[in-house]
Amino acid sequence: MVDQVWWALDAVVFVLSDPLTSGGLVVGAVVLGAGAWFAARRFGWRPVHSVFAGIFLGLVLALTFSRSQPSWALVGTQFCLLNGFSLHGVSELFNALLFVPLVWCAVLATRRPLAVLVSAVAMSAVIEVLQPLVGRGLCETQDLFNNSTGAVVAAALAAGYVALRDRIAVHR
Repeated sequence: MVDQVWWALDAVVFVLSDPLTSGGLVVGAVVLGAGAWFAARRFGWRPVHSVFAGIFLGLVLALTFSRSQPSWALVGTQFCLLNGFSLHGVSELFNALLFVPLVWCAVLATRRPLAVLVSAVAMSAVIEVLQPLVGRGLCETQDLFNNSTGAVVAAALAAGYVALRDRIAVHR
């Protein structure tokens, strides 16, 4: 497990060593963080959690669109690789954790876990469809399943945390 964590950190450093990706991450995080701050003011969300959700959205987009499409994917006739849920491997674990910080912060910001969860799953599906269309990745159902599973866990934990925090605040 420790080897997988080091491999994942090395992979993140490798991805961010591309100037286009790291620049996109910075610009995306700044723009989406600022947009989230304005949305928080408009909709009455918690601003700090909203900004962090925007920053994590920038990270998700930068990481999902940072890799080029594998050459072997260009010759196949199948638009999306149909495979099932799995946590065996660094890439699979990475996909399960990818949406966790975004969903956690968005639930704390909006206090709407179901809306955030549905949005995260829909966003993962859109990302998977767009990746092969723009030539920046590969569409895989496993990525959608893993992203969605991580989002479900994060939304449930964040909803539980909010409920517990509210209950403690009432008893004070």
